[in-house]
Amino acid sequence: FPVDGPGGQKLLALYDPSGIAPQPVTLPPLGAAVIDLCDGTRNRAEILAEFAARYRRALTADALEALLKKLDDALLLDSTNFRLHCAKIYADFAQSPSRPPLGAGTLYPTGVDDLIKGLESAFAAPNGPGLAVPETAGKAPRAMLLPSVEIKSGGPAYAWALKPLLDAAEFPTLIVLLGCDHGAADPMLTLTRKHYQTPIGELQTDVELVDAIIADATAKSTELGELVVRDEFHHRNEHSLELLAIWLRFVLDQRKKRGQKDADPKVVPVLCGSLHDFAAASGSRAHEAQDTRLMDEVVHLIQQRVGEKQGAGERVLWIASADLAHVGPRFGDPQEINDDDRDSLERRDRQTLKPLLMGDGQTFLAEIKRERDRRHVVGLGTIYTFLQAARPTGGVLRCYAQCSVSPSSFISTASAVFP
Repeated sequence: FPVDGPGGQKLLALYDPSGIAPQPVTLPPLGAAVIDLCDGTRNRAEILAEFAARYRRALTADALEALLKKLDDALLLDSTNFRLHCAKIYADFAQSPSRPPLGAGTLYPTGVDDLIKGLESAFAAPNGPGLAVPETAGKAPRAMLLPSVEIKSGGPAYAWALKPLLDAAEFPTLIVLLGCDHGAADPMLTLTRKHYQTPIGELQTDVELVDAIIADATAKSTELGELVVRDEFHHRNEHSLELLAIWLRFVLDQRKKRGQKDADPKVVPVLCGSLHDFAAASGSRAHEAQDTRLMDEVVHLIQQRVGEKQGAGERVLWIASADLAHVGPRFGDPQEINDDDRDSLERRDRQTLKPLLMGDGQTFLAEIKRERDRRHVVGLGTIYTFLQAARPTGGVLRCYAQCSVSPSSFISTASAVFP
């Protein structure tokens, strides 16, 4: 994505959403031109020759070597260095029974006290719903849509949706967590048996239930059984479920302070893949893009097993963590977003939210597909999965917001509660 460098120079920032490369790397236009040639089909001499032919200027061997070293040190080249690093972190993650928190210092404050203060401030007036105890406890929501933006940006949007859960007479005993897989390239659901650690406590995964869903998928076909855990490593760096786990631990701790004696719920963490190619495809590409069939098949298996738990007396809550539009140069748009564009974006978002609040997944998806995902709805796969799996109705919009990620690029987000 483009960034402004010293003196207004335009730079290209390279960012790895998988988290294998931990830090973004910025390159000048020359470097961006060179990496376009580093596609695995050319050796060094051929890169130098092609660069000279394409841009009619020389690129020295030393300059190329320095760029390649910078990329390799940053773990952005498919090299021995990269593969050894991958092997280690894959092995460490595979051996751990829990998914450790990784967002401290970026998505939320490093210290526990500062984190708790940040969570409390999200509830505080004038933007939040407050932490006051109501006179009468209500019923826990059946389903909720929350953002996936960082706590500082979207705190009140989280808080408004979580308040009914905080004030509920009884807390759910089983929570299905549907997170947006920002590193996914295809429409698939990814399970994990790992428990979710947070700086303020752990959420235990219902391993027996996850095992049952994987077994059901394998009984359908060996391929499907493999697909639902193929990208389990995505759970390691994906922040959407990490933030959900933090908010749930905070709500549980607040209820404990009120004297509520809740048993810790079990969770089922699911990462939801991308439907961008399917929604954006047109003409001949529409026949090539992967559709929702695999997602729908796994959703049905999850519904069946969760339904059995509910029939046995479990109190079930479905929570999705996903954002709406991603617009502006930061997300590939050629034009900067001005105030008029933001007003237009809000009107379009609110139109899109109507079928969502009705629980109509097919119409919601059709709306995004009709405009070929022009707004880059990154949470499309998650929201579709949520609506298909939870079958919520009568949703109430609790908050709509646009979060700035640069002076001219924005993420729109919403939170909603379904009784």
